Amino acid sequence: MISRSQFIKLLGTGVGLAAAGARSWANESAELTPGTPETLPVAETLPPKSTKAHFVYNGPGFGNRIALTYDDGPTPGITEKILDELAERNLKATFFMIGNKVRRYPDIAKAVVDAGHEVANHTYTHPSLNRLSDDRVIEELTQCQDVIGEVTGVTPVWFRPPYAAFANKRQGPMARNKHLGVAYWSVDPRDWANPGVNTIVRKVLGSTRSGSIILLHDLKRQTMQATPAILDGLMEKQFRLTTISGYLGDPYGSYSAV
Repeated sequence: MISRSQFIKLLGTGVGLAAAGARSWANESAELTPGTPETLPVAETLPPKSTKAHFVYNGPGFGNRIALTYDDGPTPGITEKILDELAERNLKATFFMIGNKVRRYPDIAKAVVDAGHEVANHTYTHPSLNRLSDDRVIEELTQCQDVIGEVTGVTPVWFRPPYAAFANKRQGPMARNKHLGVAYWSVDPRDWANPGVNTIVRKVLGSTRSGSIILLHDLKRQTMQATPAILDGLMEKQFRLTTISGYLGDPYGSYSAV
């Protein structure tokens, strides 16, 4: 039977447990003085962290929960009125903000956070990321993260590519390195094209299902005008509105996919 000190030496030279007589050592270790701290050798390096980004298009389809999201703000005269409508109904949404607009309208960005809504990254200048170099993509993400953090005190954990123009496989690791999940959507009334208030409302209410992520823009006046009817209609259908993080959590938290 080998001693415990011999076992540790063998383990340090890479000798397997079987060759070291692990069973014999286990029996001997039971005779060690209780309360004596013992340090066992550990691996010097850990497995490399995954660089795979977490992509979502909708949430889990239980609990009748949905996420209402607004892109391209903050926009004076529009974002504030949407905030008023949400506050009147005690509802929360996620606002994917453009960094240079946050810098231009910091008071509105802060008002979104102060009202309890989630703020998220929508790049700094709203470009088509799939056409940019890696350095430019990283710059767009970083600048937006930085200005939102400076202005609101909150660091986003979700990101939405403008126009959905994102090379997921190639550019995904860049978002992952910023601890950003990539959130797309499942309901799109194309409100940015100004199709009419009634059309926006009809498309949202007709397409929303449990687990939906709804895409709107706090950029267009028609969206602002459609918001009250959208909120009331969703509530009548007994949907539970939440933020992206409210039902998807941290994209790289304990229970996320790696």
